Amino acid sequence: MRELADRMRRRHGWTQIMRRNAWFQREALRALKALPGDAPRTVFAYSYAAADIFDYARTRGWRTVLGQIDPGPVEARLVAGLYRDASDLSHEPIPDAYWDAWRRETELADRIVVNSDWSKMCLAREVVSLEKIDVVPLAYEPIAGFDERCNGDQLTGPPKGCFTDRRPLRLLFLGQVTRRKGIDLVFEAVRQLADAPLRLDVVGPVQLEIPEWVAADPRIFVYGGVVQSEVMDFYKSADLFLFPTRSDGFGLTQLEALSAGVPVIASNCCGAVVQSGVNGEILEPLEAGALAECLQTLMAAPATLAAWRSAARLDPGFGIDALSERLVAIETRLAQAA
Repeated sequence: MRELADRMRRRHGWTQIMRRNAWFQREALRALKALPGDAPRTVFAYSYAAADIFDYARTRGWRTVLGQIDPGPVEARLVAGLYRDASDLSHEPIPDAYWDAWRRETELADRIVVNSDWSKMCLAREVVSLEKIDVVPLAYEPIAGFDERCNGDQLTGPPKGCFTDRRPLRLLFLGQVTRRKGIDLVFEAVRQLADAPLRLDVVGPVQLEIPEWVAADPRIFVYGGVVQSEVMDFYKSADLFLFPTRSDGFGLTQLEALSAGVPVIASNCCGAVVQSGVNGEILEPLEAGALAECLQTLMAAPATLAAWRSAARLDPGFGIDALSERLVAIETRLAQAA
């Protein structure tokens, strides 16, 4: 209801985000203060809306765990730089007060849970102690029938021969269409492969100006945002999922793609999901030329792509049960150290 009211009143931007985070903490504190007894507890709260909660938890002797949702200030500076370098984009700087509150959270937290080694490294650059950081990957549970519907289509596999204009290499970029996610690298790689038999489907909210040459390329299809029920069809028809993100706390779409039996080309600035040469490739260096070279190699070797597809499955280590075990282990260690 609050979100709806804010939208109706056209309240937006970082000031509004900070007000919403403060409001959430006030509501959470009401619930915490109503908890009976003085039994030791562990309070888990997500970043940017945890400082006041942890402050109160400390007064009651409770343990505190911060769920860090992204790589923090390092990513913010990276994104700000991308926006400065792209005149077609507008960007509202994040206020210093936002980061001041976050640093207070990291100081009050007994443990900080991040989703990837990339996030851990980024937090360490902000002088957050490595000793209090735990890496806990995100979990993904496939929608009922998702993997069966995707993997059951006999037409999705790569051809036994070479890719052709009639059967091109089918690439999928799904998510926010931004420079942070690396869409500019994808576009440039396709341009470098001007005569290559490929098709690129771009799915998700478009947050930049699409270059004229992209709109004119008959091999590139930009769909914008789609409903979740349509996402399955895009995975179903894809040979490769492209995730050349410049920074992500994890990148859940990697798990979604593998669950659908689609190999992934990803950067190393996100969650470690892809096994290079097994179910995809880690793109190093993170450049359009390297991506173009990788795609060109695969177009010349469909058998390699077929092998990747056979190995593209969701690892149980990214399931809900594994997530539960990791979080319980953190709480157990905290309790033992108390």
